[in-house]
Amino acid sequence: MDFCVSVARLPERGETVLAHGLARSLGGKGANQATALRRLGGDVALVTCLGNDDFGQAFLSFFEQEGIETGFVQGETSAPTGVAFPMILPGGANAIVVAPAASLRLSVAAVELAAPRIRAATALLLQLEIPAATAAAAMSLAREAGVPVFLNPAPCVLEARELARGAGVLIPNQLEAEALMGTSIHTLEDALRAADRLRSLGPEVVIVTMGESGAALSAPGIQRLVPAYRVDAVDSTGAGDAFCAGLVDAHCRGASWPEAADFACACGALACRGSGAIPWLPTRADVRTLTPPPVPGRERG
Repeated sequence: MDFCVSVARLPERGETVLAHGLARSLGGKGANQATALRRLGGDVALVTCLGNDDFGQAFLSFFEQEGIETGFVQGETSAPTGVAFPMILPGGANAIVVAPAASLRLSVAAVELAAPRIRAATALLLQLEIPAATAAAAMSLAREAGVPVFLNPAPCVLEARELARGAGVLIPNQLEAEALMGTSIHTLEDALRAADRLRSLGPEVVIVTMGESGAALSAPGIQRLVPAYRVDAVDSTGAGDAFCAGLVDAHCRGASWPEAADFACACGALACRGSGAIPWLPTRADVRTLTPPPVPGRERG
């Protein structure tokens, strides 16, 4: 569950800053990515853990309403449903504190129960608001079955670099790529160099997202700077999740990597139109309404 507060600036240590807006909505990286994929037309099953509380029930009702499979959603009595506290800055940028709570109780056994569904999937998309061992188990199952693994290494936990080695497609944002590389990224050109280097960990494809600057794509024979779509941004919470879902959806539908990255940028931009994540995750029809970026991506190789 997301509790979004609008602030003029982030507080300093020991400081209290007054918020001038508060919005509560369903959210969380796994929920956002699953919902975004479903709204784009995908057949989605979610493997997660929710608390046996009012928030957990709200999520279950919502997933069923959206048409997301919930047969692999665990209930947890010893921890509450996870919550997040996005602080929204002027122009839509944010900083987020997450308490995954029940999500961190998602077990390897739960993944094993979902093994037939994972093996039959077109793709596996996952993030790291779950235990690293659970993520590794799901990735291993998918790889053994020849299912493409898309990893969004967020938050960038200590195990993220090792987990990245098992991903087919790695989708970090600027800060996550910096953490994985141990170097600073300032420009799209920097991001492209980082994407190239991150491929040495094992992923065939790496896309570093840079928010309103666009994204940098490195794939076999392809290096491309992908321009961002322009929208009147209100809140970027969920934009990265919409990007990941758009990339998976487009690739599974047969798009090339540059085409998939462009579609993903459109999805990410549309997620910034209003406060909160899930209320603004786009449909395929929404994406068709966007005007393409005025500057084409630059491709090499």
